[in-house]
Amino acid sequence: MSLCCLSSSVAWFFTTWPIPRGTPGVYGAVGTQGTCSAQGFFSQFKISSVMYNASLSVYFVLVIVKQWRDDRILKVEPFIHLHAMAWGLGTALASIFLTLFNDLTWNCWISASPMGCEESWKNDGVTTCVRGDNASLYRWAFYFGPVWVVITVVTILMYWVYYTVRRQERAMARLQSVPNGASDRDLLKKTAIQAAYYVGAFYVTWFFPTIFHLVLVTSGKVYFPLLFLTSFFVPIQGLLNLIVFVRPKYGRYVKNNPDQFFLLAWFRMILIELGCRKESSEARNSRASFRWWLGNHSARYSFTTGDTAPAAAASDAAEAEHDKDL
Repeated sequence: MSLCCLSSSVAWFFTTWPIPRGTPGVYGAVGTQGTCSAQGFFSQFKISSVMYNASLSVYFVLVIVKQWRDDRILKVEPFIHLHAMAWGLGTALASIFLTLFNDLTWNCWISASPMGCEESWKNDGVTTCVRGDNASLYRWAFYFGPVWVVITVVTILMYWVYYTVRRQERAMARLQSVPNGASDRDLLKKTAIQAAYYVGAFYVTWFFPTIFHLVLVTSGKVYFPLLFLTSFFVPIQGLLNLIVFVRPKYGRYVKNNPDQFFLLAWFRMILIELGCRKESSEARNSRASFRWWLGNHSARYSFTTGDTAPAAAASDAAEAEHDKDL
């Protein structure tokens, strides 16, 4: 997923440079149709990272809700990669075949050429476009339609995960007294908040691009504020995911270092995640806590075992040993 985001971000970095030289109204255009198509290809490839977001949500459902083990997950993992990569490569190659990659004012992507030409689906089958006829339809079929389907699916699946864990916790609270129930519920709340942040980052990334292209399709006009917000948010999904990922560690670090300037704290956490700085053994133990909790409690709160007391007792013993190690 990171490689897909990286390839598209690099393509977007070049902005107007790959657009064919001499294109009217475009500043900095020094490319050819070939460079324009190349930029469009790698930009379109970002749809694979969107599909990987959906795959991660499916993974959480399989592990937490369905309680699949690693050996079973490994059997379906190749199909998950195949599905995500097929979307990116398939739609990018189809767009080249359909001559869809053209000037879109700030970069090359799926667009009719020249800008403002009449597409056949709007004009009784007659087109004035030289390239990319019906690009506005393909833009939604190849990109924004799948994006918002994925956003909807991710939201539903993450709520399913949260609801399942909450239901299990409530069931255990009714069945027996759980000494560490308060800490479990606190971790559950933190997990739900973290999931909400991931979904929120996804929404933030794609809200303005969707509005921009809706306005472009309906009015045929490009409004600079929407163009600016689109060009700002689309390339930073990977950065937003990184910020969400390090957020719990950042919270722990700030709690232990209240005098640390918050930007320096964020920078330190990001350097650790990028491997540019070593983290303490205490931080590594903290990061491993959720993985341990998930594996331990999936057995503890399983409804398929009938009598949950032995599993809970074993879980308590394992948890005590874990706390002692920390």
